[in-house]
Amino acid sequence: MGSFYTNYTLRGLSQQAVAAALAGRSAIVTPEQDGCVVVFDEESDQQNSEIIAELAARLSTGFGCPLLAVLNHDDDILWYQLYVNGELMDEYNSAPDYFDALEEAESAPSGGDAAQLCSAFGVNNVREVKRILTKPSLDDDGYVFALDRHSDLASALGIPSFSVGAGYELVSAGEFPPGLDDDAPLIHARELPAIEPNLLFVPKKAIPGYYKVSFRAHPKLTKSIPSAWMPGVWSEMECAEHELSEGCLNALGPYRQKNKELGFAEVGFKKLTRVLNPNYRDNGGINLLDRSRCHYGQLIYNKSYRPAIDAEKENVLISFTAVFENEILSFSNEMAALFKSLPYHKVTRVDSNDVAAMHHNFVEHLAKRADKPKRFADLPSLRTWFDSEQLAVFEDRVRQGIFVRMSDYEVAVARRSLPPGHPSQRL
Repeated sequence: MGSFYTNYTLRGLSQQAVAAALAGRSAIVTPEQDGCVVVFDEESDQQNSEIIAELAARLSTGFGCPLLAVLNHDDDILWYQLYVNGELMDEYNSAPDYFDALEEAESAPSGGDAAQLCSAFGVNNVREVKRILTKPSLDDDGYVFALDRHSDLASALGIPSFSVGAGYELVSAGEFPPGLDDDAPLIHARELPAIEPNLLFVPKKAIPGYYKVSFRAHPKLTKSIPSAWMPGVWSEMECAEHELSEGCLNALGPYRQKNKELGFAEVGFKKLTRVLNPNYRDNGGINLLDRSRCHYGQLIYNKSYRPAIDAEKENVLISFTAVFENEILSFSNEMAALFKSLPYHKVTRVDSNDVAAMHHNFVEHLAKRADKPKRFADLPSLRTWFDSEQLAVFEDRVRQGIFVRMSDYEVAVARRSLPPGHPSQRL
C-alpha cells in the first residue's frame, strides 16, 4: 500500500503565528526550517481537493504569503496547488487520468509551472524543477512512487524535508517523517484557545470580479462551481431588447403582456454575459415599474443544462417588490432558492406562474401595512436602489464565504473547461 498524506508549506512565517491562526482547529504546525513552516490538518486528510483549496486560500490570503498545498494519493498521484497572497497561481497533477474509467489510462503530468514555484520559494532552480514535474510516472525512466517525486521537488525548492511523507494522521500518531522526531517542538493548534477574530475567518473584501460558489454554501453542492462576474449591477447587465435571444423573448412573451395589462412599464432589459458556469446556456430579463412607481417587477429567463437528467431546462422567474424604510418585501415564484435572502428582505414564495394572481396577492399584502413603500421618481433612483441591493447581497455572501473570488489562473482554467458552443466562449 502506498502513501496517503496532505500538508501545507508556508514561506516566511513563524510557527507561533500560523498556530495562532489555526487555534482550535485539529492541526499541527512544525517549527520553522529553511524559512518555512509545515501544517498538517486533520480535515485535509480526507483528500478532498475542495477542503484543501479552501484552507490553502485562507492561509495564503490571511498571511499574504506563498503556500504549497500537496496531496499524495496511494503513491500514484502527486497533486499540488500553489497560492501566492491568496491567489491560486499554479496547479499540478502527476497522473491526471488516474481515475478514468479505463484501468490502463495513462497520460503525462498536467500543469506545473516551474518558474512560479521557484519564484514563490526564492530559488533559482527552474530547469531542475521542470525536469521533476514533467518526468513521467511508472515507466523505467519515470517516478514509480509519488513520494520520490515529492522528495525531489522539496529538495529542489529548498523547503523542509519533513513536508514529504506525512499528514495529520501519521504525525498525530507519532509517526514522524525525516527531520521530525519526538523532541520536535510541534504545536497542536486544537489545544490553543481560539481567538476572535480568527485570521481564517476575517471578513473577505468583496472585490468585483469572477466568483465561484463555495462547496460549503449548500448541502447539495459537492464541489465549488464557477459562477459569473459579480456583483452584477444594473449597468453591467443592461442590454437592448434585440440582444436577448429569440428563445428568451419567446419564453417571456406571455408574461410581458400580462404585466402590461397590470399597468407595468418596461424600464430596461438585462443579460448576464460573463458566465463561467459550464451548465449555463442562456439568460435574460426585463425590469418593470408600475404606474405608482412604487412596485418594481422582474421577469428573468434562465436556460441551463441539468446533468442529472442529461437535458436542458428553461424557467421564468416572476417577482414583485416594494421597498420600505427598514424592509424590502417581495413575492416570487422562485421556490428553490439556493441561498437565503438578507434578514431585512422578506420573500413570500408562490408556486405559480399566474402573473395576475401573484400581483393581486402582492397588492393585498401591501394594503395591510400602515406604511407606504418608496416611490422611485425616475429611472436613476431605481437603478441606484437596485445597485445598492445587489452590492449588499454580494458583500454579505462574500463575508459568509458563499462566494469566493477566482484567481486569474482559475478563470483561465474555467474558460478552457467550458463546453463547445458555451455563450461565454466568445468573450
